[in-house]
Amino acid sequence: MTYRVAMDIGGTFTDVVAHDETRGTYLAAKAPTTPGDLAEGVFASLGRAVDDPGDISFFVHGTTQGLNALLERKGARVLLLTSAGMRDVYRIARGNRDRMFDLHYRKPTPLVGTADTAEAGGRLDWRGTELVPLDEEAVRAAARRARAEGFAAVAVSFLFSYVGPAHELRAGEILAEELGEDVMVVLSHQVAREWREYERTSSAVLDAYTGPVVRRGLGRIEERFAERGLAVPVQVMQSSGGIVDAAYARRHPLQTLLSGPVGGTMGGTAAAALLGRPNAICVDMGGTSFDVSLVLDGRPDVSNEGSADGFPVLMPLVNLHTIGAGGGSLAYAEAGGLRVGPESAGAVPGPACYGRGGTRATVTDANAVLGRVDPEWFAGGHMTLDVAAARGAVGELAGELGLGPMELASGICSVANAKMAQAIRTLTVEHGREPREFVLFAFGGAGPMHAVEIARAGRGGGRGPPLPRRVLRVGHARHRGTTRPDPPVLHPGRHARRRRDGRGARGPGG
Repeated sequence: MTYRVAMDIGGTFTDVVAHDETRGTYLAAKAPTTPGDLAEGVFASLGRAVDDPGDISFFVHGTTQGLNALLERKGARVLLLTSAGMRDVYRIARGNRDRMFDLHYRKPTPLVGTADTAEAGGRLDWRGTELVPLDEEAVRAAARRARAEGFAAVAVSFLFSYVGPAHELRAGEILAEELGEDVMVVLSHQVAREWREYERTSSAVLDAYTGPVVRRGLGRIEERFAERGLAVPVQVMQSSGGIVDAAYARRHPLQTLLSGPVGGTMGGTAAAALLGRPNAICVDMGGTSFDVSLVLDGRPDVSNEGSADGFPVLMPLVNLHTIGAGGGSLAYAEAGGLRVGPESAGAVPGPACYGRGGTRATVTDANAVLGRVDPEWFAGGHMTLDVAAARGAVGELAGELGLGPMELASGICSVANAKMAQAIRTLTVEHGREPREFVLFAFGGAGPMHAVEIARAGRGGGRGPPLPRRVLRVGHARHRGTTRPDPPVLHPGRHARRRRDGRGARGPGG
């Protein structure tokens, strides 16, 4: 018996789908993500679907670790090294307004401040011909500063490196020599060998900001899989919908930025084909983020560039709009009003109802107070929710705002729904697309629970799978095809408790 296994490591839960190549069926399982050591959550989830990693014939996974680090601004501290006189390119960015008629619009705060930007002399012309030699001492000074001040990554972006990378390559050699493997070094021409200095610099900074988180996670997972007898390479989903091996992903971590939600897009593409609907809106509501993507004329909507939380990215990727709104998004009072997200309670401590020490109200707590989740059958029966703790957290915030607990719980969901509906309009109405011509396909642990209100806002048709979080993993598993063309048969993990009334699992926001 052999299995094709697909896995997604989310900010709150780790999910697995295992395709039994002999019987043509799928087993699905999930377990809490373990931020301290991602491998623990990986093997806890995998063990509920596959007994022996040696039986795995193909393994691919998507991860939202890099994306969550970006959304929550919990990435690495980055030192940016630029050509002399160009230190403000990243901060100034572009003069255009993304939202022309939004009076409250503000550019996103740069991931690297001016104080964390260094310069090095040296200049190439537009053909890549050297005009001024690289100031190697300035590069070494930047390396000494990175070591002394505890920077986890250095991003290098020199003028015209996309046509002549010699200066960046030499700077990379010096930085590696001075810093060793403890500090990640990113060269802009290796991330995006294209013109436009700001966009290329932004891509390099994003790679450096999220890279250490992704590298640590991938390295640990590979190491633990090798110890347990996995005989096939670990594959990783790319932001474009393709797959690469883990070694490549460690060298180019930005390619995995949208790895997790893109798996859902690929699964949504397959589901739309089964439904005979060429156009679909795919929404993934997990524990930390809410991701929107489109299927147009039966194909995922892919472009050669895009943005991630307002920052431009030069690389092929599925057009995906992501906001910080998930099951674990924290609700709080600000200026007398209710706000939800983007900060998330994550897997630890998680929502108050998880009983792991969380005390602040989240979207999941609100749903628990409203009775929209079954506390005895959460995460496929592997968790029991503490509804009293959820009421306490929601009640405390309700007292601050002068509302009743039920009223505030409904308000938390309404604010989250409004943010998610606006995220859908960003990819549809703002691009001249009529949402009513699309079917809304909702997945992720909390997606279908909020889909009805979102669909009403857009007046489109809605669909939700029986095991919503698993759609992402089915998308990963189907990427290279399966042995059967039939629609997938989904089963809860073999060790999950069964409900006497036969109802299916209702998953959490993960």
